[in-house]
Amino acid sequence: MGKKRTKEINTWILLIIAIIVGIILFIGGRYAFFFVTEAGYDPDNPYPVKGIDVSLYQKDIDWEGLKDEDIAFAFIKATEGSSYVDSNFGKNWDEARKAGIPVGAYHFLSFDTDGETQAENFINTVPKSWGSLPPVIDLEFYGNYSSNHPSRQAVCDRLDIILEKLEKRYHKKPIIYTNSHCYKLYIQNAYEDYPIWISDPTVPDKLPDGRDWTFCQYTFKGLSKYVAGGEKFVDFNYFNGSRWDFRKFR
Repeated sequence: MGKKRTKEINTWILLIIAIIVGIILFIGGRYAFFFVTEAGYDPDNPYPVKGIDVSLYQKDIDWEGLKDEDIAFAFIKATEGSSYVDSNFGKNWDEARKAGIPVGAYHFLSFDTDGETQAENFINTVPKSWGSLPPVIDLEFYGNYSSNHPSRQAVCDRLDIILEKLEKRYHKKPIIYTNSHCYKLYIQNAYEDYPIWISDPTVPDKLPDGRDWTFCQYTFKGLSKYVAGGEKFVDFNYFNGSRWDFRKFR
């Protein structure tokens, strides 16, 4: 091999090394910037990351407008039980992502059908999308079950199957959404590995068993001119952490 050829190879090697070092410095600098600007704690604004959850009920949504309102995430209803699909899910999912709002999809748990077909309904509806939030299982009472509560075993049998199948499909621990009453009945002292999204307007410091919550639905009666023109209530939620924590959670 001639000296000229050797010199050319060395030049290319140095160029590749320089590019790799540049990429590392860029990524490191980017994360350092986000850490410095997003990791601080403000006692006057302990929950700086605010989001919404929506379904067909909210009708038309201006996702670009919500982005300008500093809505940092959205959970969108996808499915319920073994067959129901929210007719606005696809539109909301696509438009929220296009606006740059991180999204996750949620499934309303039915006590009337088996967990396997419920998981299949969700999986057949919700795409695997890079950067999306973990899937959510919504556990709350409805209809006659509001006064005639199903047993813990019956609920957990369904819940366990759905959690397993969604984690296998999306490679993320699903989030369990519930209220304080259902939490005490079905979730307390169990499911420690799963993020909890609690519905509680008091925004508690801890869950009833001392665990931390990840998301808190703090009102059912939020309003935004970008949601159904301000004519429909929308649920507002907090993420439990800084903007930097949320970036890492995603």
